[in-house]
Amino acid sequence: MKIAITGHTAGIGQAFAKILAARGHEIVGLSKRHSDNIRNTAKIVEKITPCDMFINNAQAGYAQTELLYAVWQAWQDQPDKHIWCIGTMMTQYPVDQSVPGQTEISMSQYRNQKIALDDAIAQLRNKKHMPVITMVRPGAVATHPGQTSEWPYCNVDTWAEVVISTMVLANEQGMRYNELALCAAKHRMPL
Repeated sequence: MKIAITGHTAGIGQAFAKILAARGHEIVGLSKRHSDNIRNTAKIVEKITPCDMFINNAQAGYAQTELLYAVWQAWQDQPDKHIWCIGTMMTQYPVDQSVPGQTEISMSQYRNQKIALDDAIAQLRNKKHMPVITMVRPGAVATHPGQTSEWPYCNVDTWAEVVISTMVLANEQGMRYNELALCAAKHRMPL
């Protein structure tokens, strides 16, 4: 499968790219480090269109939402195409504290930008003849310097592997997730 990933050179995007490439998929990496500006929607969509799957990961203002709409329009009559949008569990709750290195205002803006992504997905899911859209909501994932893989943070590579393995298992059983929220657990469940 040919998979386009925005923000593939760091954090969650890099973890997905590494794991999916190791599983034999062809990765089309799109990153500002490689001169791919997700705000240049037409140029980015041109690179995504020939792919089978798009992991809409990179976030810059409302560009992630705008890119979702553009890819959806390019793929609207192709139900065999898949889009994973990387949102956040933060949209479920008001921001009451800042993340180390971020101000409370910047986190509030980030949350509102991700809420726009949530709403766009809800709107597009009501359309006919569309690609499959899955919302993936990470909790705290160690993607920034200074964050450790201890609670409340998940190790980014482990988190991405669990997401991919969960999606693959569901697919093998003839199921799919519309939404997957995954965060670190303070205590393990004895199953």
